[in-house]
Amino acid sequence: MATGQPSLVYLQNSGLGNIVNPIISLATPSIYGLPMLLLIGWRGEPGKPDEPQHRVQGPATPTALGIPFQSLPNNHDDAGQALEIARHYMKTTKGPYALVVKRETFLPYTLPKIDVDVEIRLPLTREQALEYVMNHFRQQDIVVSTTGMLSRELFELRTKRHDGHERDFLTVGGMGHASSIVLVYCLDGDGAVLMHMGILANNAAATPSNFKHIVFNNGAHDSVGDQPTVAGNHEKFSFCHIAQGCGYKHVMIATNQFEINEAMEKIRAINSDGPILLELRIQTGHRKNLGRSTRSTDENR
Repeated sequence: MATGQPSLVYLQNSGLGNIVNPIISLATPSIYGLPMLLLIGWRGEPGKPDEPQHRVQGPATPTALGIPFQSLPNNHDDAGQALEIARHYMKTTKGPYALVVKRETFLPYTLPKIDVDVEIRLPLTREQALEYVMNHFRQQDIVVSTTGMLSRELFELRTKRHDGHERDFLTVGGMGHASSIVLVYCLDGDGAVLMHMGILANNAAATPSNFKHIVFNNGAHDSVGDQPTVAGNHEKFSFCHIAQGCGYKHVMIATNQFEINEAMEKIRAINSDGPILLELRIQTGHRKNLGRSTRSTDENR
């Protein structure tokens, strides 16, 4: 708005549901006329196998945009021409334009690793931390897990331990909404909580006495490329302070096996004086041979 120059918004197409309102009600030419280029990764592209949560949104992506778009070509010359078309549109109409990126348009890229000292201070992977948490679950406990790697790890650990899956709800889509569903144990991620953090206020206002909210904070969007989140800056950012400000009755932090065991025992002792939030500060990354749920979404429901 200050410079008159278009900005770039990079997202996956499952994020379209989150931006439809600000795009349509703010940025379009008939409202504020804010030129911006949307660079959208196309999950669930027709004819390409993908996860269940992308089966509907993938084919619907072109029509769901509501703004002019084209697919980004996979060679430099044609991509340059597409960018020129986008630039001309944004300049003349003062509105948003989208480039939809198909799978394998870009070459692989590895983000640089975070500070090694941070990794040393955080000895556990998410999967290790999850297993220590699961050691404290009882047979009747209901668990709702957030979308992405955490649900995949929960599924595989249940299989490995012969626990069964009937008490787990894997929130394969709807990033950020797992804690809106659950009233016992919610296994959440830092990126998911950040996406819809207003839910923390609603959770606390409803004062669900049996709500245990466990946030696995690796400071990254692990499922889509390890892009960093602001929650990785432990000196400036605290889920516990935010939850306390919203009205959670008890908050805790754990970084190793001993602290996780101690926190889970405390949660079990507190039991019906929730809501409770436990932040687990862990390493980035996941097991390369991690599988996916073999149950359908119908079975999961």
